[in-house]
Amino acid sequence: MTAWIEVLAERIEDEVAARGRLTNAGPHYVYVLCRSDGTPFYVGKGVQNRCFHHEAEARKTERLTHKLNLLRAMHRRGEAIGYCIESSFDTETEAHVRERHLIATFGRHDQGRGPLTNQTDGGEGASNPSPESRERRRQSLWGEAEDEERRAANTWFQTLCKVKSVPVKPLSRFKPERLHANRTDFAMSQRQAAALTASAVANHVLLQPGTAIPRLMIVDGIAMSIENGVGRDILSSGMATIADGATGAETLSLTPTGYRFIVSTMGQRMLEAAGVLVPSLEKN
Repeated sequence: MTAWIEVLAERIEDEVAARGRLTNAGPHYVYVLCRSDGTPFYVGKGVQNRCFHHEAEARKTERLTHKLNLLRAMHRRGEAIGYCIESSFDTETEAHVRERHLIATFGRHDQGRGPLTNQTDGGEGASNPSPESRERRRQSLWGEAEDEERRAANTWFQTLCKVKSVPVKPLSRFKPERLHANRTDFAMSQRQAAALTASAVANHVLLQPGTAIPRLMIVDGIAMSIENGVGRDILSSGMATIADGATGAETLSLTPTGYRFIVSTMGQRMLEAAGVLVPSLEKN
């Protein structure tokens, strides 16, 4: 049996019913947001009307996260959110314990374990990344460079794509040159796809054909750039074209074939979790 069926069976309500249920709930409650077919996509711990704020956030902000992108896609399709006020407690600690249990039970999409768009294990909010996330941030798989900024660039990039030559560099360590196609019949590669994905993630750009992707980015306060060689490879392979040719600060326009290559190479699950791909509403 699917993990959430037993927990949520016949307990999913519309917003009006959920608001009524909250009037009799304890001060701290755990809620589940669901698709129209009953599939949960977010587990949270709230007080007062917290569980209803997510939809408003998706409408009123341009932030790109997996959860908000999914809510926008549901809205465009006319699909209403289902609410389950799963439990309530007198103390926040008890609610956190239940929240963590449900996230573990249903499974996080970014970890390949379930449908949830949550990107922490719950209990402590954004300050509680999963052990896997903490480990990825600690390790520099290929990039034990002596220079601190270069090491930071390497470490961050390797969370997206494991390649031996990192194509994103801090501006303090190289000079961006003009990008141009310098060869013909050049193949698209994972390294090119990861460079464009890195900029999309850093610049909060939603990937789709024709998307304008800046060459420059800032990560953890460090100014970085797609390096010269891979930038020219991207143009040579047809993954992107020049949208704005300002030397050293070019903007690249993602081609339809480049878009398809990035999705197939980087993976839909990773791109959705990073907030740079509109989630598919269709079940696989």
